[in-house]
Amino acid sequence: MRSTMKAVDRRRAIAAAACVAVAVAAAFALHWSRPEPGVPAESRPVMREAAIEAQPAPPPEPTPSADGLKLYGLLSRGAVIGGAGVGQRFVPIGREVVPGLTLREVRQHQAILVHSAGTVTLTLDGRTTEARAAAESEPARAAGDRADSRREERLRYRLGFAPRRAGGRITGFVLRREADLPLLRRAGLRPGDVLVSVNGQSFDSEERVDELASEIAGSFTAEFEFQRGGRRMRTSLEVNPRP
Repeated sequence: MRSTMKAVDRRRAIAAAACVAVAVAAAFALHWSRPEPGVPAESRPVMREAAIEAQPAPPPEPTPSADGLKLYGLLSRGAVIGGAGVGQRFVPIGREVVPGLTLREVRQHQAILVHSAGTVTLTLDGRTTEARAAAESEPARAAGDRADSRREERLRYRLGFAPRRAGGRITGFVLRREADLPLLRRAGLRPGDVLVSVNGQSFDSEERVDELASEIAGSFTAEFEFQRGGRRMRTSLEVNPRP
């Protein structure tokens, strides 16, 4: 009986030792199969960035040509321009004369066109002057000063006139006594005169008042029709003598 118990104990000890050996072997295998920190396992997919082929830059757009364009006349709202395959026509400020070439503003004797690379100046005497955007000599401050000056001038004309109404609509503008408008004084207008037409166009809206300074400046001879004491009268002012 005693010998039988000893045999059983030996078998149990051997089984326990075998279990411990298996556990140690498994732990050892797990340790050596674990990848080192920072090194991806071979079985893991490797992400590679696809090579991006550099695309060539698009060619620059051609600069619009002003060859053949000619300035025929100026108004406060635009200019009459023709040539270069286009018929003579009125072009409002902000519209294209030819594709890519836009009328930006009108000045005395001049129409200023703009494109992506600079400006083109057309004059009434047939000259054309181009300037690259980087080579414009006039600083931004000067351009701002001109814009401020134009605003002040429009305000002076607004303050210098009072609308005359009949039947609910404006039929002219009365020149106020305190008006500070030297050009109109030179033309012979007096306080109390009712201006009804400028350069053959009815003077019957607030917009016409805002445009009056530019329209006079862009004329060779500005013509005014007005009423004084019930009489209809005409006068003119030579602003830009013809060359």
